[in-house]
Amino acid sequence: MKQLTAFIILVAVLFGCKPKPEVIIKTIYITRDTCDTDSDFINAIGEIETLNTDSLIGDSGRAFGRYQMHAVCVKGSGLENLLNYQHKDMFDSIKSDHVFWAAMGVHCYTYAQKYGKYPNLGELARMWNGGPNGHKKQSTLNYLKKFEQCLRKN
Repeated sequence: MKQLTAFIILVAVLFGCKPKPEVIIKTIYITRDTCDTDSDFINAIGEIETLNTDSLIGDSGRAFGRYQMHAVCVKGSGLENLLNYQHKDMFDSIKSDHVFWAAMGVHCYTYAQKYGKYPNLGELARMWNGGPNGHKKQSTLNYLKKFEQCLRKN
């Protein structure tokens, strides 16, 4: 069936007919229950960044809240457009948890597309510290050590 559909589209394109695009609309509901705020992973990241304090500002005024999120993280998570989250909302523990997990999901997906497998927790921690390619950066190795220490402690 897929081959027939592809063939019909190919014929239509060759003869100048443009098929109508398929529109898929999905609704995503995010509730407090969908975010595991008690996981060792998120607690370790919060401890490294701010000792799990929601009110802190860092990185010369550019990083907000418990996980020290930059505006690009909020935007890249997709929640800026989806739920109208703003950078200033990262002082709110619930919203910052949502953005954290959404950003981790983006990192996992991107990594899986590139490498054909999901990243481990250490690689994810390094991505949190150094961006999408943080798992390859020498500069994130110290962050990884702190992360591993936090996991052992908990």
